[in-house]
Amino acid sequence: MEGSLVGIKKLPLGTTLFENFILKNKIYVDKTDLIAKLTEFDDCPVFLSRPRRFGKSTLVNTFEELFSHGLEKFKGLKIDTQNLWAETKTYEVIHLDFSFFKETTKKHNFERDLLKHLDTKFKTTKLKKDPDNDVIYSLSRTLEDVADRSLVLLIDEYDAPLTTVIDDKEEFQERRAVLSNFFSTIKGYSGKFRFVFITGVTRYSHTAIFSGFNNLADISFDDDFGTIVGYTQEELEFYFKDYLENAAYALNKEKDTDKYTYKLILEKVKDYYDGYSFDKKCRTHVYNPWSILNFLTKPKDDFYSYWLDTGGAQPSLLVKYLESTDKKNLTEVKLRDYLNLNITKRTLLEDLSPRLSSLEEEDFPILPILYQAGYFTIKRGNGKVLQLGIPNLEVREDFAKIIIQKLTQYSDIDGFTSAYKNTFLGALKNKDLDKLKQVFNLIINIYSYRSLLRFDEYLFRDAFLFASLLLNIVIEPHKPQKDPFGAEVEVQREVENSYGRIDLYLKCEKYIYAFEFKVATSESEAEINRKFNEAVAQIHDNHYGELLEGLIENRKVIALACVIVNQKRADEVKPLHKVVKLEEVKIDL
Repeated sequence: MEGSLVGIKKLPLGTTLFENFILKNKIYVDKTDLIAKLTEFDDCPVFLSRPRRFGKSTLVNTFEELFSHGLEKFKGLKIDTQNLWAETKTYEVIHLDFSFFKETTKKHNFERDLLKHLDTKFKTTKLKKDPDNDVIYSLSRTLEDVADRSLVLLIDEYDAPLTTVIDDKEEFQERRAVLSNFFSTIKGYSGKFRFVFITGVTRYSHTAIFSGFNNLADISFDDDFGTIVGYTQEELEFYFKDYLENAAYALNKEKDTDKYTYKLILEKVKDYYDGYSFDKKCRTHVYNPWSILNFLTKPKDDFYSYWLDTGGAQPSLLVKYLESTDKKNLTEVKLRDYLNLNITKRTLLEDLSPRLSSLEEEDFPILPILYQAGYFTIKRGNGKVLQLGIPNLEVREDFAKIIIQKLTQYSDIDGFTSAYKNTFLGALKNKDLDKLKQVFNLIINIYSYRSLLRFDEYLFRDAFLFASLLLNIVIEPHKPQKDPFGAEVEVQREVENSYGRIDLYLKCEKYIYAFEFKVATSESEAEINRKFNEAVAQIHDNHYGELLEGLIENRKVIALACVIVNQKRADEVKPLHKVVKLEEVKIDL
């Protein structure tokens, strides 16, 4: 760390225990005013759903410290300075971490392992646990012997035991039954608890597993608690200003430049790591703390995708869903959704809490999983109807890698990137259409046969766009960046003019490429020529050459007609998926 950071508080990367923030002089983003407000829910359990690596465990550990020891370690924080905590009593805290069961395989006895976990946790309290081997009976006997409102129950990652086996219907049902009985028992002794707080990634319908909690307070979409985890813009700049300034210094030194200013760093961290909104009216947004802390720890590595690569967001449920798509006959509509990185999906708030079901069931919902895993977030909302979309550049890259791997079974994404990036960019720079055609066919070849059977011209267009992201040439419109050739590269789909839409628009240093894609179902010369002529006619009819950017920026507009054969042949003959024609169409300006 640079000398300018000597003497300031340390970054809390990997820190979740509240006492470690205080004792080890680490930055604690003070949300204790919201924490105090949450403790007012003393007559009903509280539930919070958030993606992994957003600070749920830190929140749970803060509750544990507060209820176990009072304000002893909270001096100077809002809960202390604003006199938000009047209780002098302390409580026995039962802190259960169900992420322990991520390592529990299908062959294990879940009820036995849950009993062991309870036994371990009870040993940290003064509670006497009955030695019986039945989880529910043992828990009941323990709770019977304690005074009313003397306990606090904290459960982190409640859904982990289910997500682990969601692709095994029988084991899934058995675990669901055990957990339903467990929570029903907690409900039956609700008078024993001062406070009950439960977190998870997957937000299932209340009728599924929390059926006993008829008064559950679900704050997952609550406007008042939209920023209970994650960092707001104000918190980022207040607590991490020194580290953000250090990032500018480190990047300038690493790249031998002076372009990185504090303002530019703020803009780039916002593009890469901000954009999450969890309140149903989309009034607040937060940064991913895991990604921010990783970036600030090693800023010279630039704006890297930390969330997935460091294991923070292992999207096990999403991956399991995609692996099951062969059974589900993945539809063209879903493929089109996956391949469109700018998509927004309209949904009702209530539909983001699906009923608890096994992955094997035909109507298992994917949109709530994308939201709960952190790949989609709320972009707009009025409290009942929401628009969901991908939050930031980091997630776009991670999402692309996962979908490409699952739709193509192409494991070496980084190898693909390094092998074809320079070829692709070189072809664009030099207007080498033969080389560009070659790269397009290489891209087609990484997709699985089963996926390609459903591809139409829109899906092929999105497949090229998607792979372009992996080659690191897709950037946000109007935010150009330099590629290795010094060219500005920008890619968009369905760019509109007053006559219609351009399938794919790609702008680099000297040229603007405007693509029109057509798909032939036969490799016959007549069919290919017919589709090519359709593309040419559409280019002329839609005035592809009249692109204002070309005139203003002195870039030549290159209109390209692209014909792809996607022929489904009989089983004894191999199918054909190939770009057969990619030619420039002369356009009048």
